[in-house]
Amino acid sequence: MDTLFSIIIPCYNQAHFLPDCLESLLKQTYSNWEAIIVNDGSTDNTNEVAKSYCLIESRIRIIQKENGGLSSARNIGIKNAKGDRFIFLDSDDFLYEKCLENIASIIQKVNDNCLIQCGYSYITEDKQKILSDVKVYKRNSLYPEILEGNLGPCHSICISKKLVESIGFFDESLKSVEDWDFWMRAVKAGCTIEIISNPLVYYRYSKNSMSRDPFVLYNALKIVISRGPKKDNRIVIESSLNKDYSFDINSVLQKVLIRSLGVGIMQGKIQKCLEFFKLQTSKDLSQHTAKEFESMCSYLSFRYWYSKTDIEEVFTLYYPNFELFFDEAGYSKSFKRKALYNIFKRHLFHKNINCYGEKLGGFFNFMIRNFNEKIVLL
Repeated sequence: MDTLFSIIIPCYNQAHFLPDCLESLLKQTYSNWEAIIVNDGSTDNTNEVAKSYCLIESRIRIIQKENGGLSSARNIGIKNAKGDRFIFLDSDDFLYEKCLENIASIIQKVNDNCLIQCGYSYITEDKQKILSDVKVYKRNSLYPEILEGNLGPCHSICISKKLVESIGFFDESLKSVEDWDFWMRAVKAGCTIEIISNPLVYYRYSKNSMSRDPFVLYNALKIVISRGPKKDNRIVIESSLNKDYSFDINSVLQKVLIRSLGVGIMQGKIQKCLEFFKLQTSKDLSQHTAKEFESMCSYLSFRYWYSKTDIEEVFTLYYPNFELFFDEAGYSKSFKRKALYNIFKRHLFHKNINCYGEKLGGFFNFMIRNFNEKIVLL
């Protein structure tokens, strides 16, 4: 019997994106699916948009609830799902046409304990350009690697209903990274994973994500990372992986701290970021290396902003904020130059190619890569 997919779609004030999400389901080459739109107390016209699709497609239904956050909405979807396999698809993301068909072909060969993960494409908010295709590959081991970083975007992973019943629902107390906490539990429960390397889902890369609170983000990350090496009592099955481990979480915390600060500095919260950095870092500011700050350029900030106008915006609006941060932190001019190089080097390389072409721009980039400590970045 063909697998029934339950596509769980939380939506809060994203009615303008919802049609793209739902149209991608209607175009699927695999037909045995249901979609559950969970309207999480939206104040826009999410309800009207969702109902219009329910009228034309019986496989789509809508559930109304008071606003409770992403985890709450997903949990309501889980409780009302009829499928054998779940995909948690945010309303601003969407699927390749053969996504479900490809995943279904793998499901026939594995058991309910197996996650299926596919690659994903970062795409511009207007869907006009793919910024980056991310392929995924088989990992040597899921644990303890899961302690160092999430598996991938939530909708790039398919999980069985039975495995969800073993690990519990999404943690509604978390204000962010609830998916990392969820997948970490799946790994601790002893799941395996099958990989479809090529992209099958789109991840809409929105500049509006910059509005997120970096301090709330880090505090949620800190909770999840701290839980990692400990036995998780939310898992209801016996697993040899669900136990206390000896694992130094400090290096992981430092990396996500700096990544979160990158968002705050973009937002111009220089002093607050500096105070937060001093409070949360596990070492003196003077002990940090310039290379460590490279992670300020991440998918949370401006990692994929490479068009001419985006690069101009990065250097005009945001670069000065990072200069000010390093000045206020008391770093030397030499250290600041090295740190800024590590943060902005990708954008500088793209800028040179845009301005001077592949050959001359490539030559400049070669010189910068090899002599960056002697060359002023801008």
